[in-house]
Amino acid sequence: MQSRSTSTGICLASAVTAVLAVTALGAGTLATAPAALAAPALTSAPSAAEEAGPAVISPDSVLRGGGPSGFLTRVADGERLTYSWTRYQSGSTTVLPAAPFYRGNADSDVVVAVDGTAHRLYDMAAGGDPVVIDTAFLGPTATLRHVVGNALLLRTTEGSGDALHLVSRPQGAVVDRTITGFPADARFAGEQFTAPGFLAVHYTGTVAGRTGHRLAVVDLVAGKVVDDRAAPAADTTFLAVASTTHVAWVERLADGRFVVVTARRGSTTTSRHVLPAQNRAITLGLIGGWVTYSVSGGATADTPNPLYPLTALSLQDNRTTVKLLDSVAMTFLHANGALVQGGTLAGGEGVYRIALGADGRPAATQVATSKVPTALTEVSRQIPGMDFSKAGTWAPIRWWISRPGARADVVLVHKRTGKSWNSSLGPYNRTGGFGTEWNGEFRDYSAALNGEYTWTLTARPDNGIGPALKRTGTLRVDSGTAPHDYSDKGSPDLLLRTGGGRLISYDVRQLRTPWITDWKSTDRGGGWNVYDRLVATGDLAGSKYADLVARDRAGVLWLYQGTGPSLAKRTAIGGGWQVYDQLTAGSDLTGDSRPDLVATDRSGVLWLYKATGDTAKPFAPRKRIGGGWGGYDKLVATGNIGGGPAGDLVARDRAGVLWLHLGKGNGTFAPRTRIGGGWQRYSDIVAVGDGNKDGRPDLLVKDRFEVGPDVLGFHTGTGDWKAPFSSRTQLFTQGPLGELNPTLF
Repeated sequence: MQSRSTSTGICLASAVTAVLAVTALGAGTLATAPAALAAPALTSAPSAAEEAGPAVISPDSVLRGGGPSGFLTRVADGERLTYSWTRYQSGSTTVLPAAPFYRGNADSDVVVAVDGTAHRLYDMAAGGDPVVIDTAFLGPTATLRHVVGNALLLRTTEGSGDALHLVSRPQGAVVDRTITGFPADARFAGEQFTAPGFLAVHYTGTVAGRTGHRLAVVDLVAGKVVDDRAAPAADTTFLAVASTTHVAWVERLADGRFVVVTARRGSTTTSRHVLPAQNRAITLGLIGGWVTYSVSGGATADTPNPLYPLTALSLQDNRTTVKLLDSVAMTFLHANGALVQGGTLAGGEGVYRIALGADGRPAATQVATSKVPTALTEVSRQIPGMDFSKAGTWAPIRWWISRPGARADVVLVHKRTGKSWNSSLGPYNRTGGFGTEWNGEFRDYSAALNGEYTWTLTARPDNGIGPALKRTGTLRVDSGTAPHDYSDKGSPDLLLRTGGGRLISYDVRQLRTPWITDWKSTDRGGGWNVYDRLVATGDLAGSKYADLVARDRAGVLWLYQGTGPSLAKRTAIGGGWQVYDQLTAGSDLTGDSRPDLVATDRSGVLWLYKATGDTAKPFAPRKRIGGGWGGYDKLVATGNIGGGPAGDLVARDRAGVLWLHLGKGNGTFAPRTRIGGGWQRYSDIVAVGDGNKDGRPDLLVKDRFEVGPDVLGFHTGTGDWKAPFSSRTQLFTQGPLGELNPTLF
């Protein structure tokens, strides 16, 4: 098996290396060796007693070759390259002397430092000083292709063709041996050292009078071509490998699919195994009776590919496959299999040895780990409890996972109602992970409900390697309560009674969103037409939730205590309330932090009912405030809109002028202040509380006669008692309120 890059370092078995050295001495061309370059001596091989186990390498390491006792890696820090040798048995690492670059073997422990034409060969098993080979005598076209045992395989361009040379220095003299058997016009497209002693060469040249693409197998011990056949016209995806018994290559079909083609050495009969269409090169290898294939780079890819796994295909039936790794980065062959940088879902990223098992099937064994998981894993998360009681609050959700190549999502589900919010997390930031923020609105722009939520975080790998990563848990939203909140969300609701007697509520936050026309309502039941007056009071009875009082036509006042999301069964407060023509509540007029109720009788006297906080008896006996209130046709307890010590009232006279009565905190009011005229246009004026979460109460109004999409308006509280409300903002209802013909409160 071999990676596609023609610059990858490969080597022969030590037995082949010895034969090469002996043969070179007898038949090669001698050249004078230069003086050895100074370099520090390397440590000797570890003892057999050293502890076994996977070595640990840097996550930035790139595999550059290996041998029987260890492997070569490279780490880049900008333009600075650091090469190291790591031993399998002990996991110890030796940093190599500085050089522009190194090449590694796969069958011997010799690595080569390359500096121009000078090559320093280090034996990492035996240690000692390097052997230096200078290849300047081959001329400027010589390029190093592979390291073969203790020899260098170089390519040169000579006249009309290319040549391959094996250069060694067995006894102090440099030996150059030219590979024979290629035509004179051979031009090499790529050489793959794919089995001990054999080299697969893709070239163009003229054989038997025909010029075209060729595939040759070189016996490196004999130093000559031993198998040569026509090859398909190649592009950048062409790859060929050879072993002692087989050759294999990849062809691309017209429809974009690839075919792995195998044949016995010396035979023209081929077997073909079709793979999915690709726009990336396929890596091939031969191990025993198996051909392996994969597409490299899966660990960092941003799209799935069925060929990211390293897969072995049986040469016996051309059908049986074995999955060896989930992703591949770099591959080097050795005498009994391969050394691969890649990953598995079970073992993570690292270096794996591929070899035949006792059953004759190839298997992967991890020899080094980078401590980087191949599957998505969680590092940490930040999902806090949430409070949206203040305007502009955003709750952060952060998720740190093992790599950025993923798409992550979050779903929050309110346990009581099943109402949900979801968002995509991202993009990935190395300091912030995946992240998003929630502003406390559901997707329909209604306010987030208080209570417990189930959260689910899901990340799916972009490369399709491994399962989705999923985590779940709970969080709590607690935005407090609000005087006009009948849904338990800390944000006010608009209550309305339809002409048919049904009680319905709407989220004011949703009403104030201009682009929403399909408001979501909550139907709170029928039968409410038995009452001639309904009043939203705020928390009268000490439950912390907003309550409601209703007067029936016999003059009995009933309390509906709020439970948060709903109303409890009614309890009677008392009779005789038919004497009042105006009732309003929601302002703390006495300074005890409870909302009080005021009422005007038909003689124009204003009466105060102080809230007690007692469910059984929510109001103290009434107290007369004063007369002259008969001139108003609408009283609205607004809460504190003027910045004084207590809650206030606004009152509309019969000419449509709105007046502000600032509360003093003792149940009385300062002299009235004219706010403005024209308020006779409204059939309903509702103190909905703080609808925009700026800390000041607001007013919601409904036009008396107008119909259409702009029947509702919103007056924002300013906090200035001289002009406590802003000009009207239209609320575009388009439908439901007009059709229901409701009364608002």
